[in-house]
Amino acid sequence: MASATDSRYGQKESSDQNFDYMFKILIIGNSSVGKTSFLFRYADDSFTPAFVSTVGIDFKVKTIYRNDKRIKLQIWVSAGGQGLGQD
Repeated sequence: MASATDSRYGQKESSDQNFDYMFKILIIGNSSVGKTSFLFRYADDSFTPAFVSTVGIDFKVKTIYRNDKRIKLQIWVSAGGQGLGQD
């Protein structure tokens, strides 16, 4: 994985517009199952044992490198359960 500042491009990945592919990922699921924890763990490599429930949407950007291609991931996490057709 690349660091936040990659020496090949010299810019912070979250604001950089130079990429080969971009994927937008929406994570949905029941309340209190760990969607936001997953988001922060994957995007920031950090873990907090307690989160306040998401109201609306959480959003992170991560740039990864595979086969000499720069791939930008936009990862969205929605508030669980409410209005998503889940019981």
